Amino acid sequence: MDFIENINPVFFATAILCSATIFTIVWFLDSVTHGKLVKIDITDKELQTHRIILATSVLMELSLVLMFWFNFEMLPFFVAFFITRTVHEFIDELHWHTDRCSQYESFLHLGMWISVLSKTFLMFMWGFFTQYKGLTELNIGFYIWGVIVVGLMGLIGLVEWKR
Repeated sequence: MDFIENINPVFFATAILCSATIFTIVWFLDSVTHGKLVKIDITDKELQTHRIILATSVLMELSLVLMFWFNFEMLPFFVAFFITRTVHEFIDELHWHTDRCSQYESFLHLGMWISVLSKTFLMFMWGFFTQYKGLTELNIGFYIWGVIVVGLMGLIGLVEWKR
């Protein structure tokens, strides 16, 4: 526990924002791919799975943010949202994508999984164990970067939701 508390907040902020930025870029590329496939090869059931992933992802992120104030109280919600999201990610990959995806799309999904799980793990460590110690002392550039990334994720999410 002391090890995590002694990690520099700049490390957490940088690693989280880098992971989130990579995820956003790869998710955008995946969204462009979905846009080409939606009228050809993506069913309403697959879109429903994508919406469940999106909704539980938003709730999971909210539970991580709320750990700033309520770390222990948010833990069961985080775990529930994380498990639900991950199960539906597996359903999406194994049921819908296995037969259809090109190597390009499979690599996009791999990049999305690695970057989002890295970001989630880092946010959980920083939020649950330290309640984001040092967050309020960061340089304004981190906040601007974060707002841009969250805004872009929101736009991509809206486009994906409306498909």
